[in-house]
Amino acid sequence: KIPTKRGSHWTATTIRGILSNEKYTGDVLLQKTYTDENFKRHYNRGEKDQYMIKAHHEAIISHEEFEAAQEILRQRGKEKGVIKGSSKYQKRYPFSGNIKCAECGSSFKRRIHGSGDRKYIAWCCTKHIKDASSCSMKFVREDAIHQAFVVMINKLIFGHKFILRPLLQSLKRTNYSDNIAKIQELETKIKENTERVQVIMELMAKGYLEPSLFNTQKNELLKEAALLKEQKEAIKRTIDGSQTILVEVEKLLKFATKAEKQIDAFDSEIFEDFTREIIVFSQEKIGFKMKCGLILRERLMK
Repeated sequence: KIPTKRGSHWTATTIRGILSNEKYTGDVLLQKTYTDENFKRHYNRGEKDQYMIKAHHEAIISHEEFEAAQEILRQRGKEKGVIKGSSKYQKRYPFSGNIKCAECGSSFKRRIHGSGDRKYIAWCCTKHIKDASSCSMKFVREDAIHQAFVVMINKLIFGHKFILRPLLQSLKRTNYSDNIAKIQELETKIKENTERVQVIMELMAKGYLEPSLFNTQKNELLKEAALLKEQKEAIKRTIDGSQTILVEVEKLLKFATKAEKQIDAFDSEIFEDFTREIIVFSQEKIGFKMKCGLILRERLMK
């Protein structure tokens, strides 16, 4: 066996990266990634121009071999339902990337368990798969997750007046008004801080204040101003987050109110509309983390 340069196992992602790397043909594609205004790096999926330099260095494979490999990758992607689009890979299954382990935080991977007529789909913690001693979380059956989701949604449909409506009223009544009052209080303190800076600058200009004392007081006021502004921005971010949650609660309440009857089977559209992720606590219990912020726990039936 040939190990990786770090001496570890080869992963599918690493191998796919090698097969898709145009550098082996002697060409170089520039600006595969870019940095945004917040200094975060992103893969360039068409947001920025890219530039191909042909015959940049000596090739180790031909363009024909490279294109043949790309065609095989494309064909296998189609067979598996994973198609590379202009912006991102489409998810093959509704739960892909959306099930997290409560013990270690890893994502769950879809696997087929059993054989013959007794085959079933299970979702397993990727860390447990690699090393069972590092995470003890066992697999969960997909049909059990489906059933738990149906039960959870039906509870919301049946009890929306007692669960969602009070939550919506609470969000509208408290969060926004309380935070606005805090922002106004901070703005008053920031204004007072600015006025105090102006006063010591005038005293310094008139010679009533020693330079060393002026610098000390000015630095303290600047630190205080920075802290006040950061507190103000933090509350603004909280308001923005609260507004997002408010919108999601309204969406879920609208769905639950308009539902003519309870659902009798798992619906992937409903799942994707309202659920952010699933948290697996054990083989008997999972939690649905909703986009509105609620975490609704359900037992898994065996």
